Amino acid sequence: MKKTICIALFTLSAVLTFAQRYGDNRDETLFNRSHRGGFFVAPIVEYSDFDEDLTTGVGGGLAFVAGDLFFGAYGLGIADYDRIISEDFNRMEMGHGGFWLGYVVPQHRAVHLFTSVKAGWGAVNIEFDGKPDYEDAFFAVTPEAGLEVNVFSWLRLAGTVGYRFMNGLDESPNFDKDDLQTMTGALTIRIGGFGRRHHRWND
Repeated sequence: MKKTICIALFTLSAVLTFAQRYGDNRDETLFNRSHRGGFFVAPIVEYSDFDEDLTTGVGGGLAFVAGDLFFGAYGLGIADYDRIISEDFNRMEMGHGGFWLGYVVPQHRAVHLFTSVKAGWGAVNIEFDGKPDYEDAFFAVTPEAGLEVNVFSWLRLAGTVGYRFMNGLDESPNFDKDDLQTMTGALTIRIGGFGRRHHRWND
């Protein structure tokens, strides 16, 4: 997982070679100039570690842009826990969703900082082989930080590293609940309008 995250961040950094600077109040992008609008939708792919295996969560979000901030909602569900099913359990499902708050700066540059926090509620369900099933609700907070690229005026691509904190899960004799609280790596594609930059001085 660490190797995959490093490669993703290196790739995002490499586009700095192709970025150009503009002197007006429009965003720099790789292929044209952006006029930010204020609203976007975002497919999200999140990678996390479970018992030394890489798992994938998929989902999305939508948010409003307010200057360098954005705020909205997200939802994520684990897509491939079936791939790591062990002799201890037959099936595992987990999903969560809630609020999404982010800070992106300086977003008029082709490559810039992307940070966000996802905070929401979810549930996990595990079917064990010959043992009582486990089902519980939880509250999750996932802060993340990384780099974002303005590919087009309407398309932005972010790669981030974060950590998923979880609260509310009961103890289980059949698995370690701390396995669900782990490092994450995410790929976020933001599609929409991102508004025009307003500033009081030239960069």
